[in-house]
Amino acid sequence: MTEMIFTSKISVHRWLLENGWQISKTQFYDHCNEGLLRPRKSDGKYDLKTVKKYANLHVRKLETGQKESDREIQMREEKLSIALEREKMGLESDRFNLEKKKGKYVAVSDVELMIVGRAVAFMAHLNHTVQQSVPDWIDIVNGDQSMAPQLVEAISRSVEQRMGDFAVNAEFDVILEANE
Repeated sequence: MTEMIFTSKISVHRWLLENGWQISKTQFYDHCNEGLLRPRKSDGKYDLKTVKKYANLHVRKLETGQKESDREIQMREEKLSIALEREKMGLESDRFNLEKKKGKYVAVSDVELMIVGRAVAFMAHLNHTVQQSVPDWIDIVNGDQSMAPQLVEAISRSVEQRMGDFAVNAEFDVILEANE
């Protein structure tokens, strides 16, 4: 099969239009004058391979309004953008994992267990305080109902003292036993 040969510029322009390229006659001749499409030196004719290369680089497709090279550049830029985004996500993930290994992050389940443990320990200490302090509180009011405000004040001081004990950062051993 022989390659298509164009004998004139007008035949090249006609072929471009018939094959979905969008270019005016004036623009086409300007391109030829600028040397964007050159004939063969041997006979002054244009071969199909040269015409296609010219079209891909310098002429817009009728269906897309873009040059083939523009579309390729756009696709390459999109691929690079996606690759960059993946790299950023990977870097972010690596940083998070490093911070996690350094102990800067605590799993939600671990925090919830710590809170439950502190609450159980607090309740146990508070109940112990009440049981230990009842004789002193009874002595404070001598069983007199009119001294209820003094009783409330004494209980509040004991509770505040226990709350203060839990405000400090400390570890507690909590043993949870099932009721049988």
